Amino acid sequence: MLSSETIRRFILEAKARIEILRHDDSLIMPLFTDLHTPSPDHESTLLLTELLSDLTREVPCDAVLNLGDLLDMLGRSRHIPTDELTVFFNALLEKLDNAAACPLLCVPGNHDAVGTDFFHPAYWNAIVKHRFANAAAAYDESGSYFYLDFDRADTRFIVLSTPCASDIEAEFPTQIWRFGDNQLRWLENTALDTNKHVILLMHAPFFSEYRGSMTSTLGVWTGTRAAVSYIYALCGRIEEAEAASAILSRFHEKTGRLTACLSGHTHADSLHAPLEEKNGFRNPLPCPQAVTRSFTHPRSGERHCGFAMDVLVWTPSAHRLDLVRIGDGEDRRIL
Repeated sequence: MLSSETIRRFILEAKARIEILRHDDSLIMPLFTDLHTPSPDHESTLLLTELLSDLTREVPCDAVLNLGDLLDMLGRSRHIPTDELTVFFNALLEKLDNAAACPLLCVPGNHDAVGTDFFHPAYWNAIVKHRFANAAAAYDESGSYFYLDFDRADTRFIVLSTPCASDIEAEFPTQIWRFGDNQLRWLENTALDTNKHVILLMHAPFFSEYRGSMTSTLGVWTGTRAAVSYIYALCGRIEEAEAASAILSRFHEKTGRLTACLSGHTHADSLHAPLEEKNGFRNPLPCPQAVTRSFTHPRSGERHCGFAMDVLVWTPSAHRLDLVRIGDGEDRRIL
């Protein structure tokens, strides 16, 4: 565990860089992803809460953004009943809420499910209704999705739900990650019915797809029984990425105000310019896609270097978006 003095130094160094970027219309938002904590009292959770507490009291912030996978792979060692997991998740959210001196906004990740990667929308929808409900929220079999407006910055944040499941009974299971028809219609006709700048928040980036072994397996809980699944069946791509990209492109062609898409999931920093092809992936969106590294869990084989949390600084008047890094890694200018 890092000392409080070291954490304080990180925050003060970041504060100085944030203040250089800040304008009257700037939005300042700490951003983290893929905490993968096994407990509200785990070392990584305590580190995160201390960081959020100190940072949001030192630097005035508009919100804290979590881009998904708060939970570890809890259901792979034992089945965790829904009621027990709900208590666990709410205790974790309560701890984060109490730490931050500003609102907490969460995106559902593929591990934020009942015991394992299998997404149960009723479970997540209840959490969203209790914690993040607003008039714009919608709830269905795809999970919950909503937007939040920050009028001072003329900006709308759209939170998309990308639930994950698998045809686990199949001989060769494949992943099923879908926005769903209802969410796509809501995106086009409701969330994007605006002249505001739009920033998308989602767990898995539009270009994500599994590149590992197609034969590696792991134990899972399907919701009714223990089973074995191919890893790629749980870590694939979003089936309707092209349909969603087309909707977002039409919005951008009309308004020019699709600012960026922010996500996690891959456990590694990346940045793709609009329509850029890089490192074997192509960004299908007419805006940048930025992925933030896992808070404390880099991918297997990478050097473990403490923690990584970004602070989003978005200034519409300058049309500038930066991610200021606290911890391991570098600051990144997105726009």
